[in-house]
Amino acid sequence: MDAKQVAENNTKTFIHYRVFFRARYYYPVFTLLFLDFGLSLSQFAILNSIWALTIVLFEIPLGGLADTIGRRKIVIFSAILLNLELLVWLFAPINGGDTLFYFFLVNRILSGLCEAASSGADEALAYDALEKANLKNKWSEVLEKTQRYTSLYFIFVLLIGASVYDPTIVTYLYNLFGGIGTISQEDTLKFPLILNQLAALYVLYKSFQFKEHWEQNQSIQNALRSSGIKIVQSVNWIKKTLIVIALLLILTFSESLILQFLTLMQQYWKVIDIPIFYYGIIGSTLALFASIIPSLGKFLYGRLNLKTNFTLCYASLLIAYALIALSIPYYGILPAILLYCTYQLVIYLNSVYLNQYCLEDNRATILSIQSMLSFSKYGIVSILYSFLVTAISNQQLNTNLNQIFKLSLVAFPTYFLVTTLSVYFLARNSFYKTS
Repeated sequence: MDAKQVAENNTKTFIHYRVFFRARYYYPVFTLLFLDFGLSLSQFAILNSIWALTIVLFEIPLGGLADTIGRRKIVIFSAILLNLELLVWLFAPINGGDTLFYFFLVNRILSGLCEAASSGADEALAYDALEKANLKNKWSEVLEKTQRYTSLYFIFVLLIGASVYDPTIVTYLYNLFGGIGTISQEDTLKFPLILNQLAALYVLYKSFQFKEHWEQNQSIQNALRSSGIKIVQSVNWIKKTLIVIALLLILTFSESLILQFLTLMQQYWKVIDIPIFYYGIIGSTLALFASIIPSLGKFLYGRLNLKTNFTLCYASLLIAYALIALSIPYYGILPAILLYCTYQLVIYLNSVYLNQYCLEDNRATILSIQSMLSFSKYGIVSILYSFLVTAISNQQLNTNLNQIFKLSLVAFPTYFLVTTLSVYFLARNSFYKTS
């Protein structure tokens, strides 16, 4: 294959790989899936903190390996991990007590490794191939296609994933085609996982189709040492750049709490009386809302300054959390939409401002540090949430899961307000001392 053919092959493979890797059939029922297997809310939170910690520990080392032994090997490794994490999940025993927890522990570690390994390696394979073929100008077109196809497939996945999990819908279809009897929730529990396993096999197949001519320029040990030196240099630069510190704090403290709520979102739909069938429709609607947020972000970036933009975002988040804590039946979906859309806006604005103030030679490392900070904070928040629900359960012995979850929602606006004010005063004092 010549350079042009390799570029065409890798870009097509990249689109297929990214679309089927990112969209998961279990996303619309993610929280319910864990809880219906037999885990408690505190166990769910602990497992998510372990997942985040795994990503934090291995993202940069695996990135160094990709730059040393080749991106294609890391992409294949990531696809293998994806299949393994789903297999462990499929064979996990329902209501299996401690055994169930250990199955999910292995699943979360494999999932974290998978996420860390897939971080940018597939993208680098496509971009490098275009660069070698003198077709770098095609990259924006490739990204546009990837985002469009991912969004369309995501809508399909969310609808199907929620539908096959809903025993009412599955029972109706089963009877429609001649079956007799009723399908239970336990029967449908693993249906989204089976569909995702099939998609994961396709991802593994596509990973082997990437082409790469790789010459190893340095040892793995030297690559990891170079990554460590780069991190230290970037941290020293951050210490001298207060605006970047502020941006890192803004995203770290806002994103970690938002991610905690998003991982619990399906349980929230349950307590505000939304039927399972609508989970996929809601997820698709949120994806459509997210697609128009960059246009709003571009408008705000051009019209307002940094302080005003993030003040508006934080005020919006506080309002959303306060309304979510009320758990209003049906209408409680509105503050959740506000929270999700504001989150997308925060990500957009933070990315624009951070790339504006970072230097070219440390931009990638700064972004990696930002990711590590966010996932570290998310892990801490998950552990704190597990302590909270355990305390509520111990105090309210006869309280069911939905009531415990409702009580725990009050902590979200409280924690957000306290941490926001703390970071604000800390940042203000730091600015005054250096001015």
